[in-house]
Amino acid sequence: MTAWYRRLLAIFALSFIWATGWCSAPDAPQPWVPLELLARVNADKLHVNLPEGDWQWLRDKRVLVVGVTAPDYPPLDITISGAELEGVTADYLGLLSETLNVKMEVRRYPSRAAAIEALRAGEIDLLSRATSFEVQAPGLQLSKPYSVNQPVVVGPQDLYLANDDQLAGKRIAVVADYFSREELSSYYPKAEVVYFDSVRRALESAALGQVDAYVGDALSAQYLISQGYLVNLKLLNFASFNGAGFSFAMKSSGSPLLYIINQALDSTGAQQRLSIQRRWSVGGVFSISNHRLILTPQEQRWLEKHPRPRLAVNQTLAPLTFFDSQRNFRGIVADLLDLIQARTGLQFEVRPTSSLPDLLTQLRRGSVDALAAISPSPEREEQMDFTRPYLSTSYVILSRKSNEWLHDINDLKGKRVAVAQGSALVPYMHANFPDVHLVEVDTFADTLPLLQDGRVDAALHPMLTATFMITRYYQDLRIAASLDRDPVQFSMAVSRGEPELLSILNKALLAISPEDMANIIGRWSVSGAAPDSIWEGYRSQFYWLLWSGLSLLALILLWNWYLLVKVRNRELAEQELQDRLEFKRALIDGIPQPVSVRDAEGRLLSCNRAFLEATGMTQETCLGTLLRDCTWLAPEQAEALHAEYLQIMADGEPRAGDRVMVFNGEVHKVYHWVTPYRRHKGGELGMVCGWVDVTERERLLQLLEIAKEQAEAASRAKSTFLATMSHEIRTPMNAVIGMLELSLTRSKCGSCKEVGPIEVAYESAKSLLLLIGDILDVAKIESGRLTLLPERAKLRELIESVARVFDGLARQKGLQLKLEIETEAACDVLIDPLRFKQILSNLVSNAIKFTDQGSVWVRVAGEPLQGSRLALEVCVEDSGIGIAEEDQRQLFEPFSQVSHSSRANQGGTGLGLNICRKLAEMMGGSVRLESTPGEGTKVQVKLVLQVLEPIAEVEPAINFLAPVPRSSMRILIVDDHPANRMLLAQQLQHLGHNLVMAMDGGEALQLWRPGEFDLVITDCNMPVLSGYSLARRIREIERENGLARMPILGFTANAQPDEISRCKEAGMDDCLFKPISLEHLRVHLEHIQRTSEVVPSAPVEALPEDDLDFHSLAEMTGDNSDLIRSLIVELISSNEADAGLLEPLLQTQDWKRLGELAHRIKGAARLVGAGLLRDCCAELEKACVDHAEFAEIRRCVQQLQRALEALQGRLNGYLQQLDEGRSPSELGAPAQRRHDKPATA
Repeated sequence: MTAWYRRLLAIFALSFIWATGWCSAPDAPQPWVPLELLARVNADKLHVNLPEGDWQWLRDKRVLVVGVTAPDYPPLDITISGAELEGVTADYLGLLSETLNVKMEVRRYPSRAAAIEALRAGEIDLLSRATSFEVQAPGLQLSKPYSVNQPVVVGPQDLYLANDDQLAGKRIAVVADYFSREELSSYYPKAEVVYFDSVRRALESAALGQVDAYVGDALSAQYLISQGYLVNLKLLNFASFNGAGFSFAMKSSGSPLLYIINQALDSTGAQQRLSIQRRWSVGGVFSISNHRLILTPQEQRWLEKHPRPRLAVNQTLAPLTFFDSQRNFRGIVADLLDLIQARTGLQFEVRPTSSLPDLLTQLRRGSVDALAAISPSPEREEQMDFTRPYLSTSYVILSRKSNEWLHDINDLKGKRVAVAQGSALVPYMHANFPDVHLVEVDTFADTLPLLQDGRVDAALHPMLTATFMITRYYQDLRIAASLDRDPVQFSMAVSRGEPELLSILNKALLAISPEDMANIIGRWSVSGAAPDSIWEGYRSQFYWLLWSGLSLLALILLWNWYLLVKVRNRELAEQELQDRLEFKRALIDGIPQPVSVRDAEGRLLSCNRAFLEATGMTQETCLGTLLRDCTWLAPEQAEALHAEYLQIMADGEPRAGDRVMVFNGEVHKVYHWVTPYRRHKGGELGMVCGWVDVTERERLLQLLEIAKEQAEAASRAKSTFLATMSHEIRTPMNAVIGMLELSLTRSKCGSCKEVGPIEVAYESAKSLLLLIGDILDVAKIESGRLTLLPERAKLRELIESVARVFDGLARQKGLQLKLEIETEAACDVLIDPLRFKQILSNLVSNAIKFTDQGSVWVRVAGEPLQGSRLALEVCVEDSGIGIAEEDQRQLFEPFSQVSHSSRANQGGTGLGLNICRKLAEMMGGSVRLESTPGEGTKVQVKLVLQVLEPIAEVEPAINFLAPVPRSSMRILIVDDHPANRMLLAQQLQHLGHNLVMAMDGGEALQLWRPGEFDLVITDCNMPVLSGYSLARRIREIERENGLARMPILGFTANAQPDEISRCKEAGMDDCLFKPISLEHLRVHLEHIQRTSEVVPSAPVEALPEDDLDFHSLAEMTGDNSDLIRSLIVELISSNEADAGLLEPLLQTQDWKRLGELAHRIKGAARLVGAGLLRDCCAELEKACVDHAEFAEIRRCVQQLQRALEALQGRLNGYLQQLDEGRSPSELGAPAQRRHDKPATA
């Protein structure tokens, strides 16, 4: 029965325990407290580069839970009213939240151990201010540091710490979770380490002397020393170890959170980090921001309705709130109110009270609208609303200095302790220390006299006010210890019926930065300027009166001596003033230009000697006069200038400028200036004016301008003279050369036996034409009218073409012409090929001319530069006679030759090297000559060229067309020069054409009838009606009658490139230059005949056979048949490849590449003197550059194909003749090739 009863009782007890536990389980409190994040950052959103998977992880996560721990770790983790988190961590969390677009949920845990367990359990994602010491346990990992952790040693102001050895035997305070205890023991083996749960407790123990020093991070230490009023502490030195920084701790898992946080922290710029660091650091210049806050309409209306809200302050709570001897409100709150007023416009009406109960009573009755400084409590929060705290300080225990037995609160058991009535300390002491006998007084200030008189054993006081009062008034008291409880926080309070005022105050307090708050507190520290009390005010007055009484006797005795010194100083000052006036007078008189000073009305006050000399007046007669009263200036000018002076005084701005003035009847051009001068306190007093006579300078400038115009006119006259003389010389030379060419042509047909004299005359005439061309080139270079025409060109082809031309000449003299081209120089470049070949031809020609034996080397080197450029160096070196050093300096001058040289009879104009140098300089390069007599000469040309990308080649099928046969044309020739008219007639008759002649444009217009002539060839400059006007008139008749366009050719001796454009603008089809060879004339006529006869729908006709210059090939190869055969075979192969490219490029309408292809074929045509093919290429190239119509370009392609096919046939026939054993020299030479413009040597 007993056993059964016991079992039943046990079951009942277990059931009761289980039911009790089950029922109470849901009511168990959670171990953390939620906090609202208060971030003080206003930066732009950071840009973080994250993979899309990480962004998706964040979107799924949406909220990151962050853990912080108690107690606070300012300024990293600061808890406000147990509901908000601010500080360095909060600022970085705000940045992360904005950047990663996630919400930050903050939880405060009671200890670091609880927070770490929550992190391991996955309840939180991040843990703030973590160090490497805390993550030594497995399962945790650290992000990159977000705040520095520089360990320092903090100690008393009078302690000097040179090294760690001085800490031997000392007590060192350290926060428990700051660093590994084993490592700290190794750093300070001979010191006693005392661990505290918070930085504030550790620093306060050092300030109270309970420990000798504190070791921790510099940021929190410096912050709390300033905020906590720990003015007896300072940073002694750096610790002997380094901290790794404060980071976010997180659970080691497969989530991308660590990578995301690190990337976000890395994206934080240095400026943003410095801003956060500065915000929570102590120091800097104290300043009050003038920026006004943005208020809601309700708050703005409340301000308008309550412009001066009433504020109750406790006048005994120094240095927070008190009144000085003049009853001025002063203290930390007073400075804080100034900041609030600057940001909101609130002007408080301050009402003093003498105790805390009186303060609360006035707010309850509605006598005031707000309280200045009060600590929140649950009971008070039921009656009023509190703003966010603006100051926190610890509670401390005060005792007399003689009471050495008091070390902490436990020593007060059974003792009498004074405390302020209504303070939050009263219930705290009753609940935690009931054995302490509390003596309640009205204010905290009343506790100090009781303690000093010995009526109580200790007093409880806020540390901020206690330090202030003890330092100034109660030097016999000391701070014995601090209370082990949360620090008291001071806020402002408002009645429950004023929510707008509460909101305005919270906004204003939130806008005050920690730097400003620290500076305010620092201002009221012991070392700062502290205010005086009533006693201080009276004591200063008493001391001042005492000092005044004692000093009065001394002042009476020294009065006479003072007067004597003052009189003497006055005499010295007057003398110095006279010296300055004399110096100013000498300075003004020393100015060589007239200078005067006038008052605001224009009256003359002072002037210099130059003014008197210029006006002819004396010092006595001119002072006090107005400008309009003067006789030395023309009356109308004097009146106008006086009015201008008055206007300048009214405007107050200086004025200066050139003007013409009449002084005593003489006209002068002057630079006149006026500058107003003002009084010391503002206002115009007068003006300083003067002028500089520039008459002589203007005269010299006019003479210089006339000389400049005369020089420019002479230059233009020279250019006009050269162009005119060239034209006038070419006109008769056209007849001379043309007739000689006809005579030579007929002599070869057997009509004349005396060929030698004619050939000499013909060659001399051509040399004279070359001289004219060189003179024109020099003239155009000097006048700046010679322009470069850069285009795509292959450097190797340009250089090799010049070498091929001169290779035959070198062989005739028994010389070797050697060509060396580096690979870097064999590329496409942008260059003017004509001018480049002109430079190279001149140099090679000179080298061959002055070399009798040996070799001539042409070396081409290239060095690639940045920006697709090429540094080209062309060196022409020979083994000739050389040039003496004294002769080298004149070689580059126009018309200069080495006259005493043994080769002075080689001929030439002496312009070649001059032209080469100037052309090279126009291309941005240079020419340098080195020569030694008897050894040879070396000329270097250096250019910097733009390298072009090579063009890809296309090899389609070849399509040849049949040639077009020749036919006779009826031609109207117009020329006012009889010899030229007769020459042109004989040339056309020799070519088998019918012609009609006219003496001028008027006669030609009468002879011309539509359809009667196939072609008109006209001189450009003629009396009665010029060639330009004739062409325009014919075109008008054709347009008016709807007639087909008849070809018109201009024929002029003005061999200028712009002459062709003028002819085409007048309506001509092309322009020929005098003199013109039979070959050149024949080619142009055949070209016109082809273009006028080819119709798209008509069958394709054959082109006339083209005369080829095989004789030049023979000269270049030294009459070597094998070499000629190889060249012609290569030319035929190249022509076949180029012909196959024409049709594909036409169909794709690639005009750029088609024009380049035509240019390449034209080079091959020049090699064998195929003038017809060359003209076809030139026409196609121009059509492509001008983007002509498709039909026009097709026509040009077709005629080019026919000319190319005809050339291929001629080349194959020439090969057949070579295979039959005929030598190249036996095959004959064609007519002389044309010269669009005389070539220069």
